[in-house]
Amino acid sequence: MDLHKGMDHLQMEINRLNGLHEKAEHLRTQKTQEALALSEENNKLLGEIEDLKKEMTHKEENFTKMIESLKDDVTQSFLAGFETALEQAAVVHPTMDLFVLDPGKTVVDVQLKGD
Repeated sequence: MDLHKGMDHLQMEINRLNGLHEKAEHLRTQKTQEALALSEENNKLLGEIEDLKKEMTHKEENFTKMIESLKDDVTQSFLAGFETALEQAAVVHPTMDLFVLDPGKTVVDVQLKGD
């Protein structure tokens, strides 16, 4: 009878261990699939980051070009205004020597200073 009890106990232990083994296999498979999904998501996000970096670089280049273009526009507008002012000064003061005037010069102590 003790042998029979011992065999029954061993069989129950084998069944319990088999159940634990099946659960462990199921969890391993599940975690492997989750790790694969996370890896795929990580790769997708890395790709999106690279795309965003390229887009940002492109926008920075366009912004720099726009700034340079605006600087050129401001310079051209300033020079056109200066030429218009010279034309007006020539009409108001026809005997004045306008060649001394320069857009790069400034007035300091009632004298032209600069280039």
